[in-house]
Amino acid sequence: MNNLKFYLDKVLIEFPPVNRVSSDPVQFQRRFFDEGKSQTEVEAVAIFSAMLSYGSAAQFTKKIAAILHSCDYKFLELITKEHDKTFPWIGYRMSTAEEISIFAYSIGNVINKFGSIKKVFLNGYNENKDIIEGLAVLRNAIYEEAEKFISPVPHGIKHLLPDPTAGGCCKRWHMFLRWMVRPNDGVDIGIWNEIPSSQLIIPLDTHISKISRNLGLTSRKSDDLLTAIEITNKLKECSPEDPIKYDFALCHLGIGGKCTYGKNTELCHKCFLADLCKIGRELRLKI
Repeated sequence: MNNLKFYLDKVLIEFPPVNRVSSDPVQFQRRFFDEGKSQTEVEAVAIFSAMLSYGSAAQFTKKIAAILHSCDYKFLELITKEHDKTFPWIGYRMSTAEEISIFAYSIGNVINKFGSIKKVFLNGYNENKDIIEGLAVLRNAIYEEAEKFISPVPHGIKHLLPDPTAGGCCKRWHMFLRWMVRPNDGVDIGIWNEIPSSQLIIPLDTHISKISRNLGLTSRKSDDLLTAIEITNKLKECSPEDPIKYDFALCHLGIGGKCTYGKNTELCHKCFLADLCKIGRELRLKI
């Protein structure tokens, strides 16, 4: 594990996460945070951006940017004032423009009702210091507001609000929480300091899944919550207080094409993780 820590720390040095902000959905909440917008608005932009972050990063970042531009970056004002659910936003994949509008306005209604996104999360979290319970209470609060706009809630909205207690990896929820909780490092912003970084669970996507299996961080076959927890626990052996600090850099090895999971053997031979990586070791044995 000492070798793993050495190489994971090297990933952070060789591929500084801050260099990838402009190609990641974190850019949106980061912009509002850096411009000194209110914490309430930063939270609203963050949860909205996170839940739309699926599929091609190039596509969903373009959609989110267009939506924020359409309201002149006055996102909080838009979603918390009197509104019409048919606001002409832009549809994306499984969600129509109307469904995305309802989702956004439901976030606004939760803010109007409770004061902030964080307050709702803490209502669930504080009972037993469980981040899954905190996320579940937050998700249910937004879902209940969506039901007031349209019932039954259509699939396009349900997809934007996966249930954190259902056993799935819920990558977007845990990515949102990483943004809010981890200390400000130029990527994450650390405005929810009531929650320790040690409690975070890695946002598990295809890139983290493949890299983690190749590095021996998990032996599980499915990409679910238990797998995300297993990977997180392995990372805790390297960084008990902040295991998820490796997430962004590892994920962008795949997104940025630095890791092709064995498809580009030339890259594999050059990779400094090859001695730890299952594919890298197999390729070297063939030489």
